[in-house]
Amino acid sequence: MDELLGVISAEGYVCKIWQDASDRVYFMADADIDADGANGQHGSLAAYREDDQGLESLANGGMRRINGKVICLHEWARDIVILDNDNEPRVLPDGTIPSMTWYRHPGMAADDPAAYVDAATEPYIVVPPLVIQRTKGVVRGCLARVTWQGKSVDCVVADRGPSNRVGELSVAAAMMLGIPASPRHGGLTKPQVLYELWPGIPAPGYVLQPA
Repeated sequence: MDELLGVISAEGYVCKIWQDASDRVYFMADADIDADGANGQHGSLAAYREDDQGLESLANGGMRRINGKVICLHEWARDIVILDNDNEPRVLPDGTIPSMTWYRHPGMAADDPAAYVDAATEPYIVVPPLVIQRTKGVVRGCLARVTWQGKSVDCVVADRGPSNRVGELSVAAAMMLGIPASPRHGGLTKPQVLYELWPGIPAPGYVLQPA
């Protein structure tokens, strides 16, 4: 019998998260679009830019430009961007504000914008802490799959979300599925997407990273 790992209902619907006898974790949820890790490392637009013309708005990243300088308005914003010496977002010469994913490519420095999974070009999903804490097997870097309207895309678990949200995938994953892929105004509001992940099984090209 499948085991109920937990329930998240803060987004206007009830999402039950299950793990079956083969240790596959699955749930039905909506689709928020995550741009974190998109730093232009593969030639695509970055998630955040000093001029606020990136894939995602500075406001949604907990940031704002005040007196010509981008600052973090919330402490959680400091967990998603690379910080400069003043504990505020680093701005690269081209205006990019590099962001991070939970997964960092092995052997690369934490302050290297290329060390993170590029949401613009690499399909990944985001999981809430409940999944990380209650599943059997390592989640970060594991194989995942998203399915919508009969189409499936293989992914990696590359990012971690807040405890009260569930159902989030990268820009690239959304594009491959045909879901509106703009982090600013795309996604789906109804729980129509099947998320699956296989803790303990690395996604191709990735390694498992214990939490």
